Amino acid sequence: MHDAYWGIHIMAQSVIHLTQSRFYSPAFNAAVFDGPIRIYFAQHQEALALKVYFKLQQYLQETYSVFRNSFKQHGQTIFLMLYPTLESFENSFSEEHCNQVVAERLGDDHVVGVRGPLDENEYEVVFKQVQVILQDLRLTPEFAAPSA
Repeated sequence: MHDAYWGIHIMAQSVIHLTQSRFYSPAFNAAVFDGPIRIYFAQHQEALALKVYFKLQQYLQETYSVFRNSFKQHGQTIFLMLYPTLESFENSFSEEHCNQVVAERLGDDHVVGVRGPLDENEYEVVFKQVQVILQDLRLTPEFAAPSA
């Protein structure tokens, strides 16, 4: 029970840290929470958010289960923020970011900002950014082995 309490406590701290940061937008009124990945979006983006969530699980497959186990131990979270408009995106990220997808750190957690709306052919950029974060955390199979 102690481990479960610790996990909930760490998660709550991360969410509070996020909602008080510049990355959080009043436009976010819905979310999908699945362990280490939390997707925030505007309610009218629900279909898009669920599509991103399911595609992310398919894209990462075995790595996702490794990440979930690591989350239980270390509590690191990836906040995937689907900004509904260019304005909401620019309020959270500096104007120098002209990319569709931007990643920054928030303490021990990671924030991936997606400038909406997202086209079908732009999903890959989101998944690759999440994969880069997992590689940095050494949670992908090809990076799990110690380097020589």
